Amino acid sequence: MQILLVSGFLGAGKTTFIKELITRTNKRPVIMENEYGANNLDALELQKASAGNDNEIKILEFMEGCVCCTMKDSFVNSVLAIFSSLSPEYLIIEPTGVGRLSSIIENLKPILGRAVFLLEPIVVLCPETFRSNMKEYPELYRDQIANASCVVFSKCEHTDPDQLKEVTNEILKINPKAKITDRHYSQMDGKWWDSLMETEVDETSLEKKEKLKDLKDVFSQVTVTKAGLQNPGQLVQLLEDCLHGEFGLISRAKGTIWVGSELLRFDLADKMYAITDSPDDGTQCVFIGKGLNEKRIRDRLISTDRHSIF
Repeated sequence: MQILLVSGFLGAGKTTFIKELITRTNKRPVIMENEYGANNLDALELQKASAGNDNEIKILEFMEGCVCCTMKDSFVNSVLAIFSSLSPEYLIIEPTGVGRLSSIIENLKPILGRAVFLLEPIVVLCPETFRSNMKEYPELYRDQIANASCVVFSKCEHTDPDQLKEVTNEILKINPKAKITDRHYSQMDGKWWDSLMETEVDETSLEKKEKLKDLKDVFSQVTVTKAGLQNPGQLVQLLEDCLHGEFGLISRAKGTIWVGSELLRFDLADKMYAITDSPDDGTQCVFIGKGLNEKRIRDRLISTDRHSIF
């Protein structure tokens, strides 16, 4: 079994990248999702993407804790269970955006060899927010970059080439051996995509680690499972307030919510947000960041179901 770690900070676009990877390589891996806290929105997105395929992809959720620290033993046991029961050719692991890549690799070390191998770890990174993320979460961000073999640029279709070059140079200062895409990953050729599923990690690169403080001292999460707003303007204002620090430093927000009589999906990351129609039939709103004011967030969301909003 080949294990591919697809890391990246909150909202970097890991799930979207994994969907593209599966399409480009025509592989049918098992995917393990490690969500931060009690939410399964990314896993649901992957399940919908694979629904209806002849070889539907198996999505396994690991939400009891962070696989890099608090639940490392359960994580390794889960990987071994996948190997023994499903025997997939590939296992793609998408850690939470606040996971330490160095610790995840360290946790996998005891089971590597003979039948279980580690492919070169990937970190998905948005060049547009590279500097702000480095400023707000320097230890965590450096750890992900320093321990990845391949750095993949996302959300940069219209980014100035000079800015991409500047970010590339900054990344190389952290990880001189990193293989870095110099454009959005969608523009890479088939040979590059295939190489992601073929190149095993150099074991000598597994030795580097950086000590980080406990993530529970850095990040917090607020999850609201029943929520509704009267009109789209209220949702827009809520997201604008998230960007401007009204509820603390929010690095990621996503979910589905009843707005009037329709169910909408919102997604906030990298200082931007989007609102779209949602095919889901239930609500779940997740906010992740530092110093979150849970009461203020909940007060802005009507804790009810759609039948009693009005």
